[in-house]
Amino acid sequence: MIYDSTGSYAPDMSALIDTEEELLADDVGVTIKQARQIMRIRDDAVIRNQSLTLARIIGLLLQSSNLPAMVHAIAIAAGLDQLNGKRSQSDIAKELGCSRALISHYVLGIRDMLSGKSAGFDCLKFRKSQSSRATYAKKTTDPFTAAKMQARKRAKSK
Repeated sequence: MIYDSTGSYAPDMSALIDTEEELLADDVGVTIKQARQIMRIRDDAVIRNQSLTLARIIGLLLQSSNLPAMVHAIAIAAGLDQLNGKRSQSDIAKELGCSRALISHYVLGIRDMLSGKSAGFDCLKFRKSQSSRATYAKKTTDPFTAAKMQARKRAKSK
């Protein structure tokens, strides 16, 4: 197995001349011809997946009842929020005349669709991480928290 930069200042000469299929063949233990076939299958699968993702996005846009909100949500979910110059989901919602919850709902749906619910695709600039969302959901359904909120309401009303 070839290791990258193991503390030496000299460049790894094999890393400079080895091709991707040679590295794959070494890692997996197959011939160069088999490595090329694996790469071809992988590249076809990536293109197929990208086509399906694009089709899903277009389908969402076509069936959306609030197209501007959906477009902004796609930008936020993909990390392209700087393109629209907005500072928060609330700013976008005010501009479009809808609720921040609607924008958030669209962003989460698109994020889940684009990522397959994988944490690897997670732009957190305008929203909470999946783990903190689970924590907040647990707190809101916790009986102790519900009883505490009711006690506060009773105290306020008195």
